[in-house]
Amino acid sequence: MLKKRCPGVLRPEPVPPGQPGPEITLDPKQTIALFAVAARSAAGADVVLWDDGENRLLVHAAAVRAALDDGVIVVRIPVQCDQVKKAEVQVAFAVGSEKRPAGLIAATETRPRGPAEVVDVWHESLVAFAWQTVLRLSTTLSAESGTDADGAGLVPLSLTASRKSLAIRTLARHEFDRIKR
Repeated sequence: MLKKRCPGVLRPEPVPPGQPGPEITLDPKQTIALFAVAARSAAGADVVLWDDGENRLLVHAAAVRAALDDGVIVVRIPVQCDQVKKAEVQVAFAVGSEKRPAGLIAATETRPRGPAEVVDVWHESLVAFAWQTVLRLSTTLSAESGTDADGAGLVPLSLTASRKSLAIRTLARHEFDRIKR
């Protein structure tokens, strides 16, 4: 996935323990395409039916998109149910920016933006799914960008968002966290 979409990012030689690897920079178009892939992977299917007793929500994982702003990633999740035929729920994550790096720390609102009929019931699940998508994207791309001395994939070190790009800095695991293969 990374080799095709971001040529030149892959690092052929192993990264020493605790040392930074390559920075993966995605433009908005790449970010949108890869968020759909990450959401499908996190959901396990293109479309998923969430069921909680009498409540059901259809989540269109293959159509999940992301919008970028300075220090913000907005995950846009298309959903539908009996009360709302088609809607989009937005989960905004405050992450690092060029002026304010934040590592891999992110914050979000407890309640996503979207129709009350959906958000009132599904707010926790929607936030969790959106965050799982962000993590899936960053960990998968990091692992594909290179390996450490033991052959394990690199891990994400930080997320930085701007209107023009999403940057993922990578790192080889430290000595205490090495995965020997």
